Formats: sequence, C-alpha cells, structure tokens
Amino acid sequence: MPVSRRRCNVKKLLATAILLLATSGQGIAAPQRIMSLKLCTDQVLMDLVPASRIASISFLSRESAALKAWPQAAAIPINHNTAEEVLAVHPDLVLTDNFTAPAMRAVLARSGAKILEVPEARNFGEIRAVMRLVGDAVGARPKAEALIARMDETLRRLAATVPARPIRVAGWGGGGFVPGRDGLFNTILAAAGAVSVAPGGGGYYDVESLIAAKPDVLAYGDNYSDMPTLRADQNDHPALLKLYGKRRVSYPSPFYGCGLPQSADAAAALRLQLQQAMQP
Repeated sequence: MPVSRRRCNVKKLLATAILLLATSGQGIAAPQRIMSLKLCTDQVLMDLVPASRIASISFLSRESAALKAWPQAAAIPINHNTAEEVLAVHPDLVLTDNFTAPAMRAVLARSGAKILEVPEARNFGEIRAVMRLVGDAVGARPKAEALIARMDETLRRLAATVPARPIRVAGWGGGGFVPGRDGLFNTILAAAGAVSVAPGGGGYYDVESLIAAKPDVLAYGDNYSDMPTLRADQNDHPALLKLYGKRRVSYPSPFYGCGLPQSADAAAALRLQLQQAMQP
C-alpha cells in the first residue's frame, strides 16, 4: 500500500476514534423518573432538573418555608419515604441520604433503580461536592457548575468586605436550641461576618441562659413564622422584646438546614440584616 494511502487511513481511524470518544457518553440517557426521599435531596434536585423529570419529592417540600424558595414543589407529586411508594413509582433514579434504614436500603436495592446516597453538606466545600455528585447523576453537570460559580462569586464578594469584629448571633426559637459552630448554620454566619454564641455542637437555652450568653442579635428561622405556635410565644417573651426589640432578624430556614448554593445568598442577605440590626 502506498505511504500516502496508509497515512490517509490512519487519519480516518484517528478521526473516528476522536468522534467515538467525544460521543461515548451521549448515548447514555439521563434519568427521566427521579425520586427524592429526603428534603435536602429534594432541593438539590429541583435546582438541577425541570419538574417534568421528577417522579416525586418528599412531603416536607410542601411546607411553606420550602415553597417560598421552590414554588414548583406544589405541582410535583410527593412521597412519605416508604418502600411501597418506591415500588409503585418505578423510578430510574432514587436520591436519598446517608441515614437510610437498612430495611429501606434492601428494598431500594431490589427496586431496579439506581440509588444515590447524598451526604450532608455542612460547609461550602461540601456543597460543591454534593452539587457535582448529583449533577453527574441526573445529567446536569453544567447547571451544577453554573450554580457553584454563582455561589463562589457571592462568597468572594462577602470575603472582601468581612467586618473586623464578628457579630455574635443566637439562632434561637427552634424549641430553645441554639446551633453551634460545627455545622452549616455557623458556616453561613461566618460568611456573613458573624459567629454563633453557642460553642461546639450547640445547646439548649432558656430565656435566662440566652440573655446571659449576651448575643448581639437574635435570629429566627421562618419555618413557622406564618402560623401561631408556642415557639412564637417563646420568641416574644417580654425580656427578649425589651433587650432585642430592634436586634432581631429572620432567616430562610431551607438554606440553613440544607447545604445549597443559595446558602451563599442567605449569607449575603444576613450581612445586610445584621448591619441594620446593629445600627444605633
């Protein structure tokens, strides 16, 4: 065979190999019936794919605080994290967390669906990892990277203007529990230029011990802000109203309870609220 023909054939083979490599992943269809069993995986999923690809989400995503951020949840079928629902829906992908009961794991393994256990995200590094993990699983890695890039830009902006003295915050009102410095709550506080008054993993505070901790600002989640509860009565204790009448802020619970790219936006909003609360 002439040298010129051999070179031509080699070029054709190389071109074919490059084409196969470039398209090798395109033949694998992205899952179209995705089922999420936990609140945090619900929210990541709704960030990444349209409702038409979601078979169901957990019933917790229908609560008012979550609906404020993901109104599409009102139109998506819900589940109650039961084995019967998984078997009835026939999903091609199931998202859950690392705390799934052994019996449920056995059912999921027999369902024929791909199972992805998504770890808890307690800081922004873990949020990046979770978004990429789920993004790859649902065929939405570019969307995940776009959300991460937006989050990182917000964090860079906050880091460039961090206050010289951290504002001491008590996230109070959830039955008296004040989140500590080991989880997502304090990660968001730190980005905002604040710190929790509770050490380590947090603890339970009554009104007296809360006042003794001397926080600069009290922060309340919006989980039940639109309904009368005993927690709301606790928040309106006369001593707290007197000491912290103007130094009280409300935060969006979904972004503090689950690690999400929007947690950076929550930190930016908190920065402004804290600055306003600390003004004389």
